[in-house]
Amino acid sequence: MPALREHFRSADLGEAEAYITRSYGSVDLDAQDLTFEESSVGDERFALRRLNIGGGYSAECDLDAIIVVHSDARYEWEIDGERGDAADPVLFQPGSTLACRLQDTRVQVVALPMDALTDLARTVYNDDTLAVRFDGTRPADPTLLRAWRSASALAFSAEATLDNDLARASMFRSIAVSTLEAFPLIGDRAQRVESVAQQQRAYRAAVSFFEQNASLPITVDDAAAAAGVGSGALRRAFRAHSVAGRSPLEHLTAVRLDAAHADIVGTAMGSVDDLSEIASRWGFTEEGLRRHHLAAYGTRPEDLLGV
Repeated sequence: MPALREHFRSADLGEAEAYITRSYGSVDLDAQDLTFEESSVGDERFALRRLNIGGGYSAECDLDAIIVVHSDARYEWEIDGERGDAADPVLFQPGSTLACRLQDTRVQVVALPMDALTDLARTVYNDDTLAVRFDGTRPADPTLLRAWRSASALAFSAEATLDNDLARASMFRSIAVSTLEAFPLIGDRAQRVESVAQQQRAYRAAVSFFEQNASLPITVDDAAAAAGVGSGALRRAFRAHSVAGRSPLEHLTAVRLDAAHADIVGTAMGSVDDLSEIASRWGFTEEGLRRHHLAAYGTRPEDLLGV
């Protein structure tokens, strides 16, 4: 999916209301003197938004995504009878009308569509029935608040890199998992924590199995058996915990490719006959090794062998 970047600035109330409705959900905006400016970057799974508000406005908004807002005391809000400001990060979710008032302030917003966050939560917590619903607007404790602040600061500082698909996928996972962990979800947290721990154990066991047995005719099913889980559960564990976003098969291929590359680098120049042997040793055809090697290292094996 492509990166989505947008910049909007207007002093026209109607234009600002139309933009906010498109970006956040149905809104009723009231302002006398307003300059509304927002820059955003992300994709279909998340958005990082920077707002610069000149003047002030009040609004009532029916959100269509989960948003975490961080600003200052000049961002005032009310939802379901609770009131506060955004000097510390505050989370709002669809289902209730958010009333807010802003005056001459800057705001950072992390927006997470419900379907994308739910899909990730079900993967991370290994629960296909999980319905994401947060129990309140504030982080669960100071330690988790600091973790969320760190993830958010990293995300906003890395905005320039988010045209890269892998960087964007990694950033989505980081900020989404931090949100799931920092803000209390309705349900049994102890069970969720244990589910994550089980997935981490399966992931690490499979990675170790791949690295120790890459030269053998092993399969993803073999790795799953070694990790004590089913193949589907192992794929889910890799989706949740692989930093590079690899599936189990992609990880095994990468391990074998790294080993083949090491053999190529260690082979005497001009030894073209060894390429077929190296490819076979690590489970590739010659053409497959060329293709993977070029994609990963930017060069063909023959170039390193000088043939």
